[in-house]
Amino acid sequence: MLLAIDIGNTQTSFGVFDTATPRALLHHWRVETKASRTEDEYASLLLPLMEAAGFGKKSWSAVAMSSVVPLADWAVEKFSERYLDRKIWKVHHQLDLGVEIDVDTPSEVGADRLVNAAYAAARLSLPAVVIDFGTATTFDYISSDRKYQGGIILPGVRMGAEALGGKTARLPFVHLKFPDKVVGRTTETCIQSGLLYGYASLIDGLVERIEVEKGPIKEVLLTGGLASLFQSHLKTKTRHLPDLTLDGIALLFDRVR
Repeated sequence: MLLAIDIGNTQTSFGVFDTATPRALLHHWRVETKASRTEDEYASLLLPLMEAAGFGKKSWSAVAMSSVVPLADWAVEKFSERYLDRKIWKVHHQLDLGVEIDVDTPSEVGADRLVNAAYAAARLSLPAVVIDFGTATTFDYISSDRKYQGGIILPGVRMGAEALGGKTARLPFVHLKFPDKVVGRTTETCIQSGLLYGYASLIDGLVERIEVEKGPIKEVLLTGGLASLFQSHLKTKTRHLPDLTLDGIALLFDRVR
């Protein structure tokens, strides 16, 4: 089995893939990303989950990782070496990604965005845009000739909600759900409307601007924690793949190893 690890700013995802081609995701676990966490803490969290799913130390043929939190890498790598007996294979911009990184500074592109672009080049109709709803929300544009040509980064929805609740005297933290109407009648629904309907319009507007600049897009893919919440509220035709980044790690590992 392949264990794919995606270390994000807020959460770290662990996905178990079978040995078939293309690989299928069999199990998926998430833990909070903490740079201070030790390899022993990862073991205490993950080994019981793995054992409950029928996986032991000898189950793993390889471990592959994408990370945007360098300070968290060391403990995860040590966990893999000590408890799984596997050295981690890591995503970086100098790999043969199957997509040309056509931006000014390729070394600055996050590993998750490299993975998403590689998945798009291999599996999507191009040109394509991948929108990833993480701690930040990112848009990545992949051209018809398999070039990653950059994208857009903006604060994530939860970040906006936390800023309103934490940086104002009287505005509350709210549950992230679309209210029934755009014009709110309570403080809570006003905030929900602004965050969610406003963000939906922002997404539609940015996709439209990308098409003005680059030409028609054949496919827009949504992934990340809040993707499913937004999909039905967008004018843009989209497809939702919640495990795209893990799938991309597995795809890249099989391509490059």
